[in-house]
Amino acid sequence: MFYKLQQIKFVQWLIIHIRYLIALAFVPSGFTKLIGERFTQLPTTGAIGQFFEVLYLSGIYYNFIGIAQIVTAILLMTQRFALIGTFSFLAITTNIWMITISLNFTGTWIITSLMMFAGLILLYWDKNRIAELNSEYDIPKKQYAPKVSKLWINAGVIYITTLLILCFLGPKTDMISKVVNVIALVILGGTALYTNFVFWKRSSQSKLK
Repeated sequence: MFYKLQQIKFVQWLIIHIRYLIALAFVPSGFTKLIGERFTQLPTTGAIGQFFEVLYLSGIYYNFIGIAQIVTAILLMTQRFALIGTFSFLAITTNIWMITISLNFTGTWIITSLMMFAGLILLYWDKNRIAELNSEYDIPKKQYAPKVSKLWINAGVIYITTLLILCFLGPKTDMISKVVNVIALVILGGTALYTNFVFWKRSSQSKLK
């Protein structure tokens, strides 16, 4: 039953884009920490502001979180190493989720809860691969989800590269940066349109055969 569900093109498309989406959420926040900039400008009079200030002042640890988020985003974007990325994503997001609940973030806990839910969906998608790690040799191999095509793998490489370029340029106002920003956004949009067009076209053709 579950294996049949994994063969549905729309479900495959949905899983692939959940990976893209949660990876996208990690890129800007991870890059900000990686280069040592403040993640927020909240006043330090409250518990939330104090927490972020201490986190920022932790130095190398603050940078390490940024590196972990960037690496996780890359793993998810590549699709091929998405299971490793899912484990990493859940490890990081669980901490963020607990922080938002513990410090009573207004509304933010809803977003982090949705991120947790998305991560659990991805984990369940690869449950047979995970189960295989624990299986004995005499147990028949589980049926895995279909391999992701190179179309999505290549798209992921383009997405992560372009997003990192956009983060690196930041809010610069010089003409060259503006031009590069526009080109990067066109590449992102063009890649999304092209990959989805090709995917659904192939899906339609396979149904006709």
